Amino acid sequence: MNSSPETLPADRRRFLKEHLMSEIAAETDAPRPRRRMVWLVAAPLAVGALAAATVVAVPDRGHGDAAPAAPASSAPSALATPVPPGPPTSSVTPLPEPTDPAGLFARAARAAAGSPDPGAKGTQFVYRRELQDGARETRHERRSWFAVDGRSDGLILDPTMGDGRSRWPATLSNSPGAPRTASFDSPTYEFVASLPTDPQQLLERLLSFDRAKRVAGTPMTPKLYNQFAFADVQTIFQNIAAPPAVAGSLMEAAAKIPGTSVVADEVDAAGRHGVAVVGTNGTMRVALIFDRTTGAFLGVREVLLSDLPPAGPDGLPPTGNPSPGAGGGKGFEYASAVLTSAVVDKLEAEPAH
Repeated sequence: MNSSPETLPADRRRFLKEHLMSEIAAETDAPRPRRRMVWLVAAPLAVGALAAATVVAVPDRGHGDAAPAAPASSAPSALATPVPPGPPTSSVTPLPEPTDPAGLFARAARAAAGSPDPGAKGTQFVYRRELQDGARETRHERRSWFAVDGRSDGLILDPTMGDGRSRWPATLSNSPGAPRTASFDSPTYEFVASLPTDPQQLLERLLSFDRAKRVAGTPMTPKLYNQFAFADVQTIFQNIAAPPAVAGSLMEAAAKIPGTSVVADEVDAAGRHGVAVVGTNGTMRVALIFDRTTGAFLGVREVLLSDLPPAGPDGLPPTGNPSPGAGGGKGFEYASAVLTSAVVDKLEAEPAH
């Protein structure tokens, strides 16, 4: 791993291949690079289609997100002689709303899996508008377009990047040395759509993928395999998006990766509260935050492990509050919030409102 800070490269796809993965493999307190390439945050279930484009708003449920139970109903009587109705009765007792982290997360995953599928086509682009905030960056909005099939260049409009416009190189191309087939190493929306919708099968797929080439010369321990698997989940939700059935499965699989935990309350860059699955990627505690009711991906919150209490005997990511002054006084190293997510037909097309 090169311990010197890395500047933003022209080839944005180095996000996973070089920087994030070397960070996991090294697990050192090397100098923190400029904000790594978390520049296409995806709300996997907030992708829709309305004519050429559809916007799906990510709701701000806050803490009071529990939906009221539906009233019980009974079928009309089939008797020939009308019978006066008696006191209202119900043979079904509504299940109590979950309050524990695992229950909240499971409910969110089920809701995510049941969301409408946008039916994104390979020639289309995933569009999103997001808020980003980091200790070394000015709080700002970013808009981006990412090709569903990964074979066309995308686009990023971000005021913190050069002149504000940056090309997103195609994930799959005919260039020498470029990947020809999508995988966890080179993911596309179409690849994600092909993943299992059964959480256990998806977990096995995540944990069995050969990632040794990402850290050539470094022994691949079980801990590294687990961290790489969580990092790939992070990449999909932040950078790629997923169809609803896969997104719900991916949430449940992520919560089963050894070394991860679920917390009931995390806050995204827009101040929205949600349930989160938490893991580590070397030097960072990473929380992937979801709306408690809809399961929509809200954003990410990252805190340096050095700014948190030590992990417990189980080795799970610490859940305590960061130390005073963490993240330049913000309490985090990086946070994001998905404001709009949609599928559009071409670059720079804005979703219909």
